Amino acid sequence: MGGVAGHMDHLYDNPDLTFAKMKEIMNAASDGKLDAEEKVDGQNLFLSYSVSEGKAKGARNKGNLKSGGLDASGLAKKFFGRGGLEKAFSGGFSAFEKAAESLSQEEKIKIFGPDTNIWYNAEVMDPGTEGDPDDPGSTNVIKYDSKTLKIHDSGHFAFNKESGEKEPIPEGSLETLDAAYDRMQNSLSGHNFSLARRAKLQLEKIEDKSFLNQATARIDQALSQENLSDDSTVQDYSYSRIVNGIDSEIPNTLKEEIAKYLLKMPGNLGLRAIKKGLPAEDLRDLNDIISRKKTILRQAILPIEMAVHDFTVEILKGLKSVFIANNDAEVIRLKEALAEAVNDITEKGPEDPEAMEIMQFHLNKIKDFSNITTPVEAVVFDYDGHTYKFAGNYAPLNQILGMYRYPRNKKVNESLSTKAHVLTEKEGKRVALIPGGFKPPHAGHYMLAKYFANKKDVDEVIVIVSTKSRPPVTVDMSIKLWELYTKDSPKIKVQAGTTPSPVGDVYELIADNSVFQDGDVALLGKSEKDIDDKRFERAQSYAERNNPGVKVESVVTPLFAGGVSGTEMRNYITQNDAAQFKKNLPRHLNAEEKQQAYDLVSPVNSNLNSFVDETIEEMSSMAAGAVEGTAGGFGPPNRYNSFKKTKKPKVKRAKRQRRR
Repeated sequence: MGGVAGHMDHLYDNPDLTFAKMKEIMNAASDGKLDAEEKVDGQNLFLSYSVSEGKAKGARNKGNLKSGGLDASGLAKKFFGRGGLEKAFSGGFSAFEKAAESLSQEEKIKIFGPDTNIWYNAEVMDPGTEGDPDDPGSTNVIKYDSKTLKIHDSGHFAFNKESGEKEPIPEGSLETLDAAYDRMQNSLSGHNFSLARRAKLQLEKIEDKSFLNQATARIDQALSQENLSDDSTVQDYSYSRIVNGIDSEIPNTLKEEIAKYLLKMPGNLGLRAIKKGLPAEDLRDLNDIISRKKTILRQAILPIEMAVHDFTVEILKGLKSVFIANNDAEVIRLKEALAEAVNDITEKGPEDPEAMEIMQFHLNKIKDFSNITTPVEAVVFDYDGHTYKFAGNYAPLNQILGMYRYPRNKKVNESLSTKAHVLTEKEGKRVALIPGGFKPPHAGHYMLAKYFANKKDVDEVIVIVSTKSRPPVTVDMSIKLWELYTKDSPKIKVQAGTTPSPVGDVYELIADNSVFQDGDVALLGKSEKDIDDKRFERAQSYAERNNPGVKVESVVTPLFAGGVSGTEMRNYITQNDAAQFKKNLPRHLNAEEKQQAYDLVSPVNSNLNSFVDETIEEMSSMAAGAVEGTAGGFGPPNRYNSFKKTKKPKVKRAKRQRRR
């Protein structure tokens, strides 16, 4: 929510919030004790009514407020030529005007003041809004069932025209609006927009508090690293992180002043005063730091942000939207849209590395497609007089979809780059590990490996193929397919596993100092079939015990689009459905290479191999029988005796090797 509404805070956005209070809020949420309202994915618009002019008025910014607001024609002019966005604002505003005109003169004055004195925070929800290509944020991600103008529970204000400042609304104004709500709604009969007032959502009590304990443990760890306590504030934490983390040899006193300036803390000296009298070398360092302001501020709070984010994902899990009848269907649609966007951005990775970096940042938040569980954008609640939101995975989802829809408008934000580090750390090579069955590997698997290979900060990708065969696909077949797919991708290495589980192979590789050395980073990637974060919970501690200095990072491994599983691919093979099999192979393969892939696993070739093996067995048996019966038999000695003695063992060994 921007413009007049301003920014609605996450817990980590309030600089004065103590961590004790943060934990108190998180406990209340997990116990189902927060009075929350659904925040919807629409177009924000502030609404009032001029009794003197007899017109409804709308505002999108402070300039609109100062001018007395926009009437219907002014609003239409503002959004002229902006597609679905123009229609959404025009439709929602006309519904409001019609509803307001159903009020008596006395009610209008009580609710809005005599001349646009009181403004109400509202959202235009139009499922047909595709937005404006020049304004990616205008596109609705969530598809609601109907066109609705929602008047929120909070965010309303009285506008002081003399001072230009917002003030609390007079007592009784909102109550009068609520009393007239049914009548206003009934006045819209036949209109394509309806009116909505409240969208209360009940956060259920969650009995299993493991996710809460994990979040608070992460917060405690972050505080401990900065020698802070629960009595410390969000600002205290950011300040400490900046002072201790700035990569520069400038004096600590200067770092402290820089931190105060970046955080806009009371009493900060200001940039000009900080620069005054600095040696040239320190001044260069200072200018570099200022140029990375967004990065530093983002990374300063990032450990807390990620802990809170993961907590809110659990809080919102499975939450049903008031404005969607089939919530499950909308969740599926959102997952499909995300998969398509990730596929497209990844395929274009070499052409647009900045987009890959930004997408990675947001995917690190989502972690796994299974974490898209609700079509609710966010829930809003008040605590100790401050309004907060729990946003879950909507924000990163929205960012990725915006990049996909409007790539030409992608703005590279340094603060979102996974490569823009604040803290100095020893860095070695970065190796992505992707374990899985891959019987057989399909387009989604390849896209996963290619996703890592396209990242500039990844030096190598190791695909680990499970030792278990899944008839008719063997380990050898899987490796040969991978080699075909990746012949032009030197970063990607394929190897067979050595333990019963590819997960076990990951642990073995992490401990192998011929693969990973001090300063190296193991990026844990998993195929969609093998995604289970709990299997790698001990990976870092295992590395610390067995290969000190190796760092383990949990990295998003998206479930790439394609809609096919290994089981389905095996069914295509056994059913001789070459067309469907080829359809789900990596897109970069040409027709000849796709045929080659199918030939590797096709039943015809498998049957041919079986026929050859069986024929050899039969011939060998015949030869043995002839030798035994030569004395009383007829005809010359069996000519296959020599074959039995020299060639048969070779064939047998080759056959066994293939089966292993």
